Order: sequence, then structure tokens, then C-alpha cells
Amino acid sequence: MDIRRNFLFFGLVLAVFSFAEPLPRLFSARINQVGYELPGLKLLVWPGTDSGKVELKNVKNGKTAFSVPLSSLAEWEFSGESVRVADFSKFEEPGTYIAYLNDRRISGNIFIRKGVYEDVFRSSLKWFYYQRASTPLEGEFAGRFARLAGHPDTNVLFYPPEENPAFRISSPKGWYDAGDYGKYIVNSGITVFTLLQLYEHFPAAAAKFKTNIPESKNATPDLLDEVRWNLDWMLTMQAEDGGVYHKLTTQQFSGPVLPEFDTAERFVVMKSTAAALNFAAVMAQAARVYRSYDNAFSKKSLAAAERAYAWAEKNPLIAYKQPDGMNTGQYNADQKFTDEELWASAELLAATKNKKYRDAVERLTFTSEGAWWGNSNFLAVYRLASMPSVFGKEKSAAAKDSLLVQANMLREQMETSAYRLPVFKWNFVWGSNSAVANNGIVLLNAYYLTQDVRYLNAAQRALDYLLGSNPMEISFVTGAGARSPRNPHHRPSEGDDIDDPVPGALVGGPHAGKQDVGTEHWKCKDYAASGFPAVSYVDDRCSYATNEVAINWNAPLVYLSGALHFLYTGERKPLLK
Repeated sequence: MDIRRNFLFFGLVLAVFSFAEPLPRLFSARINQVGYELPGLKLLVWPGTDSGKVELKNVKNGKTAFSVPLSSLAEWEFSGESVRVADFSKFEEPGTYIAYLNDRRISGNIFIRKGVYEDVFRSSLKWFYYQRASTPLEGEFAGRFARLAGHPDTNVLFYPPEENPAFRISSPKGWYDAGDYGKYIVNSGITVFTLLQLYEHFPAAAAKFKTNIPESKNATPDLLDEVRWNLDWMLTMQAEDGGVYHKLTTQQFSGPVLPEFDTAERFVVMKSTAAALNFAAVMAQAARVYRSYDNAFSKKSLAAAERAYAWAEKNPLIAYKQPDGMNTGQYNADQKFTDEELWASAELLAATKNKKYRDAVERLTFTSEGAWWGNSNFLAVYRLASMPSVFGKEKSAAAKDSLLVQANMLREQMETSAYRLPVFKWNFVWGSNSAVANNGIVLLNAYYLTQDVRYLNAAQRALDYLLGSNPMEISFVTGAGARSPRNPHHRPSEGDDIDDPVPGALVGGPHAGKQDVGTEHWKCKDYAASGFPAVSYVDDRCSYATNEVAINWNAPLVYLSGALHFLYTGERKPLLK
């Protein structure tokens, strides 16, 4: 869920949540709890006034393997902490180490080895399998998180039903959008784009990467098979006239139950311009990506993309409006759709070379604002900047300049801020962790275009933050690191009888919005009283504002961890066309 989804939150239908005890702290030093690549940037943040040298001691023999002085003291305005930084990037001996300061242990285990991010990449991608609708998760692939099928979605009504009582469609498959069981076209757009872009940038490495899903033995890469599950659903959401229904959900959010027990009637809700253009963009992208694996599917996707684009041309300003009595997510950030039009036009031009789409790309402008589901402008920037042969040198150069404006701001922030993180105040919103991950993607794209290692280092710090180098001293990815969320706001994790949450999920992250704080029994106690956004987080099921999960949050984690894994383990240059 996202603050910009304008949700009417969760009413008394939810069961009483127990308030989780805070996770015990470790040793105070903020590190990437999963580890560091041999040639990568390696920073330790120490939240204290102590000065001196940080020593890395090898756990095998207790001997000091490397030492480095702490930096001068600096305050991080987002947490209120005064911190120092130790940079041990020059140390490249694989092993497990512990940091000491003035003969006192200050860290948990520090892992340095090749391929250290492979498990995070695999689990965050595999998480999408656990989000599949309309299918059982079998033990062979899901292990102890196996469950029965829920939401077949083979007999879906229109909402409100009295407007079209004869309406029925079959719309199975797709991913559950977040901690709830809805399926949303707009949020699927940026999610699918991000995952497919990882494949586009690293096709050879991605093709070999396995996640143990039912399709793993076929000839299609697992990454593309997983995305195909959602694309197949999206295709069912297109009407005969080319328009695309905005979402498929129940009328109200379910309680914290497994999918099989959520048996309320399911509905599709109105066609919208945003849905049509998101659909057109990713279907055009899919047409290119899947062409060598399934040419029939590629042709079907491109035809669907062009029909949706044509519908949007005829219906350019149809914003989603929540009908009375429907209380699930809205995904209607604005009333103008020029960003979606630019993105869809760019993807269709890349797929068809049709002058019609070229004219639209030339007419529309882009900005340096980073991507989120409510503004897809930057998705077009990525495409235009990396494909001058398609879009022309002048337009591509302008997109590259726009990308570098954003990347330079992020890089400078990382190099000068107390925590050495590419994070701004405005990133601390609902879904802040996805904002950080998307910042990392901006920086990686800048690295691809310039080969300037400073962008790569800044992107690395975005991942470090998500995996423990943060004031909460927590890896925000379930099951990753020494200290990770135990109580995400996620119905499958809440509804099963397993203590551990479903692994590989990036929780929303800290911010001071406090939309879930209140006195009602289904809301949280105030976890943001300090006013500092970077420490305004609670690992509790009640916290849908900081501890929920969502597909558009996990996708940039997949991209960031996957790209860094590929870059550090051999594929130094991504494929840019």
C-alpha cells in the first residue's frame, strides 16, 4: 500500500493485532548485515562520539586484519544522530570479521565475499511467486510456505453491479498487490517495467538465474516466467474496445487471513486512462523482451498495447474515481496523464518504430523527478537515454542530461551526508524504502551511461541502507540479515501458523506520517514521537504505513540487488541498445 493510494483504511473488519516487542539491538554499528562484495564500497557507520580506529578482526583467529580511522563527527538530520564513518573499501580479503573500537566490539558479523547479494536477489524475486493469485503454492516450490489456492477470479463482476448486472469476465493469475489481495493495473505497470528492465540490461546473466518456481525447467528465464504470470492477468483486464479496467478487488479489504479464506465477491472497476497507458507501456516492452521466447505472446502483447494506446487517445482524461461502497486502493495520483503518455509512446516506438509514436515522444517533455507509480516520467527517461538509435541523438542526450541531474544530486548527497546515503527528506514518505531503492536504480543507470564508479558506490549505499546500515539497525528485507522484520503487514504471513514471515519482502520503511497511529484497537501506538523520519518505524502488523509490503516496493529491490550482483560478479557492463 502507498500513501498516495488514498486508501480508506482497514475498518474494524481487521482482527485485533498484538503489539510486537521491539527487536533486540545488536552492537550499534550500522552495517550491511548481508555483507559486502570484495571490490565494492564498504562503510561502517558508528553512532557515537567515540573516536579512534576501527579494527576488523577475523573470526577464525581473532587477529586484526585491517584498521581504519573514523571520520569526523557529523549529524544526520533525519535521525538526530551524531555519527562517524569508517571506510574499509580497500580491504578485499574474503572472510567473516567483527569490528572493534578501542578494544570494544561494536558490530555483528561483517561478511566480505564474492556473490554476497545473490541470496537477497533470489529471495526478493522469489517473493513474487509467493504473491501469485489463483494457484496453490506447492511444497516443492514454496516449502513451509505452501498454501492452497485462493481467488480463482474466473467469474468476476463489474462494480457497481447494478450498472452492468450481466457482466462477467475470467481474470485469473496476477500478483497480490501488497499486504492485501487486490490486483491493480497501475501499480503493476512500474513493477513489471522494473523487473523487465533488469532482464533487458543483463539478459545473459538473468537467463541463467533460477528461483525454483514451477516453470523453472522450461526454456524461458525464471525472471520472465514470473513476470509472465502477471502479464497474463493484465491481458484479461482489457475490454473489447481496448480500454483497461483499473483494478480487480473485493469491495472491502479482507481480515488477516490466508487467500483461501477470503471468499468475498470480486469485482473489476471502471476503465481509466492511467490504466490503459500503463498497460500499453508494459505490453509494448513485453513484446520486445519475449519475442525470442514466445513470438505468439509477443505479437499478442503488442496488439493489445496498440489497442490500449488508441483507446487512451480517444479518452485522454478519464481519471479513476472510487465508486460509493468500494473501499480498496485507488491509485489515482493526478488528473493528467502526460507522463504515462510519454512512457507508453516511448515503449511503443521502441517496439514498432511507428512515426505516430515518434511524433508523441517529440511533443512530450520529461523532468528529472524520479519514478514512482504516480509519476512514470522517469521510466521514459531511462528508455530514451539508453536507446539513441531509436529516439535520436538529440532526444536521447536530453534524457541522459535529465537522468544525470537527478543522479548527481543523489551522488552528492551520499558523498556529503553524515550517513553517506543517497537519501533526501522527501524520500521519507509512505514506502520510503522503495524510494531509496529507486534512487539506487537512478544511480545505476547513470553508472551505465558514464562508467563513473562514484554512481556505482552511491547505488551500493542505497542497498546498504536497506540491509541494515540505517538508524533502526535493521535489514528491512524479511529473512535477510541478522535482524529483520518479524511482523510485516501482510495477510499471508499473518494468516498462516508459521512464526517467520514470507521471506524476501521489502517492508515499506520509516517515515513520520503516522497514518496508522491512533487509539482504535486496530491501529498502532505512536512509534514516531521523536519527529525524526528515519527512526519512525515499528515492526508490528498494525503498521500498514511502515511495515506493509508491495510489489512496486519489491521490484526495485530485485533490480538493485540483482544488478549489483551481476555487476560485481562479472557482467560489468549492462546491455544498452
